[in-house]
Parts: sequence; C-alpha cells; structure tokens
Amino acid sequence: MSGSETSPKIGVSTFVMITAAVVVSVRTLPMTAQPGMMTIFLTLAAALLFLVPTALVAAELATAWPQDGGIFIWVREAFGERLGFVAVWMQWIQMVFGMTSIIMIIAATIAYVVDPVLATNKYFMLGMILAVWWGCTLVNLQGVKTLGWVSTICVSLGVFLPGIVLIVAGVAYVAGGNPIMTDVSFSMANMVPSFSDAGTLGLFIGFIFVVMGMEVSASNVSSIKDAKRNYPIAIVLVSIIMVFLSVVGSAAIFVAIPKEEISMTAGLMQAFELYFTKWGMPWLAPVMGLSIALGLIGQVNSWVLGPVRGLQATANSGALPAFLQKSNKHGVPVTLVIIQALAISLVGVLITVIPDVDNFYFMLMGLTGLVYLVAYLFMFAAAIWLRYKRPEVERSFKVPGGKLGMWIFSGMGFAMSLLAAYLAFIPPGSFKGSASGYFMFQLIGLIVMLVIPFLVYAYGQKDKLRQAKKLQVVAATKTTKQEALDEQHAAAH
Repeated sequence: MSGSETSPKIGVSTFVMITAAVVVSVRTLPMTAQPGMMTIFLTLAAALLFLVPTALVAAELATAWPQDGGIFIWVREAFGERLGFVAVWMQWIQMVFGMTSIIMIIAATIAYVVDPVLATNKYFMLGMILAVWWGCTLVNLQGVKTLGWVSTICVSLGVFLPGIVLIVAGVAYVAGGNPIMTDVSFSMANMVPSFSDAGTLGLFIGFIFVVMGMEVSASNVSSIKDAKRNYPIAIVLVSIIMVFLSVVGSAAIFVAIPKEEISMTAGLMQAFELYFTKWGMPWLAPVMGLSIALGLIGQVNSWVLGPVRGLQATANSGALPAFLQKSNKHGVPVTLVIIQALAISLVGVLITVIPDVDNFYFMLMGLTGLVYLVAYLFMFAAAIWLRYKRPEVERSFKVPGGKLGMWIFSGMGFAMSLLAAYLAFIPPGSFKGSASGYFMFQLIGLIVMLVIPFLVYAYGQKDKLRQAKKLQVVAATKTTKQEALDEQHAAAH
C-alpha cells in the first residue's frame, strides 16, 4: 500500500488551498491588466474555452481513476504506458523551467524591498533559486499534510491578502472621484479585441497560459476525503476564484495606471506604490511586496509534488528503473524529488552564466508553454477515447452532455492547445533576437523534449527485463539446490 493511501486524508478546504496555490497568483495581474477593459472578454474567453474544459475533463478523469498519478494514469489507460509516460514527462519538464522563472520573480520582488540593485545580481538570483526550491523540497518531503498547511498560509497571506487589498484600494480610488487613467467605457470596440492580427492572438494565448495547471492537483486526488465528491467541488471553487481575481484585480490596476504604462513585471508594485503614497502610507508597499513573494513561494511549493507524482506512478508501475521507486514514510518519491531539485538547480546555474539572459528567458518560457501544451493534447484526446474504451468505469462526475458533451469540451481544449502551440513558435514583441533563431530553438527544443522520454522509457524497460531475468536465475538456483537436497535426502534413506 502506498504512503498516500495510509497517510491522513485532507478536507476539501485544504485541497482548495493546495489547488489555488498551484494555479492562482497575483503575479499575472499586470499582464492581464494591460489590455484594459478587454481583460473581461479575454479572461472569460480563456475560462470558457480552456479553463472550463480542463476543469471538467480533469474532474471526470480524476474521479474515474482516483489514484496518484494524474495525467500518467489517464493517458496510460487510453493509449498505453509508453505514451502515458511521455505525457507526464512533458508536464513535469515544463515545470522545471517554469518554476525557475517564478523564483526569479520572487527574487526580484524581495530585491525591490531590500535593495533594488540585487535584482540585476546573477549570484543573488542563483542563491534565491537554490534556497527557495530546496527549501520547498524539504517541506514537501514531510508529506501532503505539511503541504496543506503551508499552502494555506502562503495562499492566504500571499494571494488573497494582496488581492483583497488591491481590489479594496481600486474601489476606494474610484469612489473617491480620482481620475480613471484607462478608458473603461463598455463600447464594443473597447471591450472586444480584433482577432485579425497575430498580436491579439498572442495576447489571448497569454490569458490561456494564466489558467493552465488546473489538472496538476489531480495528482494528489487520493489524499482527499471523499475524492469523488470533493474534487469537483474544489475545482469549481478554484475556477471561480481565478476568474474573479483576474478580472477585478486587473481592473484595480488599470483604473489608476494608464494601460500603456503598466509594467509586465512591476505593475503590481506600481499600483501599490501609487495607492499607498496617495494615502500617506508608502511603508505598506514593501509589506505587500513581501506578501506577494510569500504567495509565489506557496505556488512553487505546491508544484514540487504535482507532476512528480505522475512520475512516481510511472516508476511504481515498473516502467522506470527500480532506483526511482524509492519513497519515504510519507509516500513522497524521495529519489525523484531530489533529481527534480538538481535539475532546477542546473537550470538556475545556466540562467546565471548565459550572457543574454532576457532573450534566453523569452525562449525558455516559449518552450515551457509549448512542452506543456503537448501534455494537454494527450489529456483531452485520452478523455474522449476513454469514454468509448472504458465506459464500464464508474465516474461519479461526468462532463455534462454525454459523449457529445465530452467531444465539445475536450474538442475546445484540444483546439485551444493546438492554437497556442502554433503561436508559441512566434517570438513575443519584446524579444530582441532573430525570429528564425527563436523558431529553431522552439522546434529543436520540442523535438529533444519529446525524444528524451522515449529513451528513458526504453531504458526502464531494459532494466525491468534485467530484474526479471535476475529473479528467474535466483528462482532457478533455489530450485536446483532444493532438488539436490531432495536427492541427498532420498539417497540417505
């Protein structure tokens, strides 16, 4: 029996906090605030076309196969163990890159509070990457119960607190008759973007990336009390929180700052500085900065055991070498978690030694999204296939609308994933390198990331075969020795 099955179960409120720590963050508000009133349309469109399909499909799959492993289990049941491993590998490897970028934002936020000069110090960045990730790794080695209360504290103080303060400040700003710095009219031209140019499509895909990650929490579904009932409830609650915070939190920024002047990285602190300085409390801005950093640390902490649970399920199934199957008394895959920490440490070192960090950062983030989208393509395809291949499996929650509903919702998610993958090959406007170089980096990176899991899986199968042969030899040796003893015993009588 796995550690997750013997450890105490967590309630729906704790699971909401764990899931919220994975996907809800105030760090994306400057980006979602930049389109002004269009953020309402873009957020709702991303929610309806991607977040809702992801939440519904993940809820059905997780309640049908409520064991640790998430996307690995779902894709394995549909398309076999090899492709299941490829899917969870893509989900995991994107996290290695993505979490490094989030820790860099944490470092920049802390530098803003302590000494802004540190934000450009590569050694400070590397130190923060190592300290935050290894610290979160040590926390997660204590099991999901520890993860639950850490996530609750970090989400409460680092997401809900600054989010509520920002919203209240925005409302007070407008109610006080202060000038609105962005056009907030409800005209069609001001609220609905034109999708005739690649820039708008790229902007929409940015909103898609904001709502990605909902399925990761399914990796811990076996840790929830009454998972078949509580998992869908938690997913719905987190989805509502995400949409509300994105729309209202973004509005609280662009009503006080012209949308053209909102900084992608410092927009949140711009708003806090403006509000608190205006009301004679500038000392509160650094406090909010530390609070935001805490929330981001909570988000990083919640990703430590997300995709790696899928890798653990792969290892436990015998698809990976035996040494990767080691778990501690809390059911945490120790070897895999340590390898993951070493991988992120390596990415941190690479970021600090590469001369043009900004361009590399953009290319790495593009590859991160591209790799993650491959996992989504597998998930949506598996959901449709399993409705036909495994109809006998009990699903306490089903995507509404029967098979047609599954085709509609999974089809929307699949189509959005394909569109986002296509646009991931196009460099963002702030990228200063060549477009062809950006394209080749994404293409070669994607091919490499796809080839590696097939090679790892093949090695795992060879190791599995070697282990089986060893057992056969041991069994045969025991049989031979026993036969010799029987013959000696017979001869003696």
